[in-house]
Amino acid sequence: MFATVLIPTDFSEYSRAIFERVDQIPGIDEIVLLHVLDAPRASTQYWISGRIFESPLDTARKELEALRKNLEARGMQVRTRLEFIEHGDVPQAIIAVADEVDASLVVMGARGRGIVSGLILGSVSSGVLRRSKRNVLIMHPARDGEGADVRPLFSRVLAPVDFSRPTEEMMVFLRQIGGPEELILLHVIMSAESRSELAFYETTAERRLERMTADIEEDGRRVTTLVRTGSPVDEICEVADAEDVSMIIMPRCGKADYVRNVQLGGTTAGVVKRTRHPVFVLSPQITLEVRARELAVDEFHLAEEVWEHYRQQTADPATDRIFGVFVESILVGVARCRLHADGLEVDGVFVLPEFRKRGYARIAMQALLDAFRDETLYMHSTLELIPFYETFGFVEIPEIQLPPTIRERFRFALGEMEGMNVQPMRRIPEKEQ
Repeated sequence: MFATVLIPTDFSEYSRAIFERVDQIPGIDEIVLLHVLDAPRASTQYWISGRIFESPLDTARKELEALRKNLEARGMQVRTRLEFIEHGDVPQAIIAVADEVDASLVVMGARGRGIVSGLILGSVSSGVLRRSKRNVLIMHPARDGEGADVRPLFSRVLAPVDFSRPTEEMMVFLRQIGGPEELILLHVIMSAESRSELAFYETTAERRLERMTADIEEDGRRVTTLVRTGSPVDEICEVADAEDVSMIIMPRCGKADYVRNVQLGGTTAGVVKRTRHPVFVLSPQITLEVRARELAVDEFHLAEEVWEHYRQQTADPATDRIFGVFVESILVGVARCRLHADGLEVDGVFVLPEFRKRGYARIAMQALLDAFRDETLYMHSTLELIPFYETFGFVEIPEIQLPPTIRERFRFALGEMEGMNVQPMRRIPEKEQ
């Protein structure tokens, strides 16, 4: 299941906690032990109070060799790796090695407790978790006064679910590894405006959880379903403690995050920071479904919700045709063609800020142009977007060449279009060029 497992180590107590349980990870073909060294200091020996101390490089080699022998004695295939950086970024060095060896899983130790804020996650572990696109398992040392947990990692697993596509991918993953011996599925309802609404959410969640358990229970696994209300981070951590789970498994991002390409969702980040249980952060390979189509009149309110971020435009069913880009089921960008008495004007081209720089404005414009390929189109472009609209065949024209009713919209500018950061443009159909 996890052909190559990368284990970065700084030889601390926290990283050593990994090695107590690494053989509980299913399907390992090879372990790569990695230590990252600061290059300028790596080969330097130290003279302190008349004694010569070995260099960090020599120390690292000895430590890696000892760990390798220990793991090989337990029947594992192991190779070691020293990586050197100068004034560098340790998380990035780890991520680069993970990509090079095509690691199925990166296993890292957490860092214990902060003086003020309680549980903390080390900066290196946090950096890898936030920036890597690979599966990451965060391990903790034994609690103070307690021995190491001897249960298999996948024996009693808590899996928070929000019924998103990442959740679906997580369930597929659990079936692929044979499923844990005991699985707890938890759904957290964040809020409800009334008791009746809360009851509806609870009933809906319970039914969906029942459907999710069917395949796993057929394999003889024990599944428990729970529905809670409140802060997802709080509820997940409290249930993990109350149920004494061996591990928490969560997708890297949830329903509110993955369509925005957020690398690490707030709920997952919060749980990893607070819990003392191992956390398996799954990176599902999801290709977002992006569709462009014309909006029906009863969907115009969706465009108006997008335009709330853009001059609060309103849609008129009598004159407007609106084309939208949907990422999954979310309308993220729109382009409008408005019918005037003497011409067609393109405007309202807008993409929500969190979805920009992914080509969605181009997709919306192309959908509009496909519908009006045989029509002459006019527009008032902002100056900085002239090159963008030129790629669709729009060319700059004097204001006087705009149809009168379209020109009327900017009559207040008194001909000073450039001062208004606006340039009239026109697109003529290819058959008339």
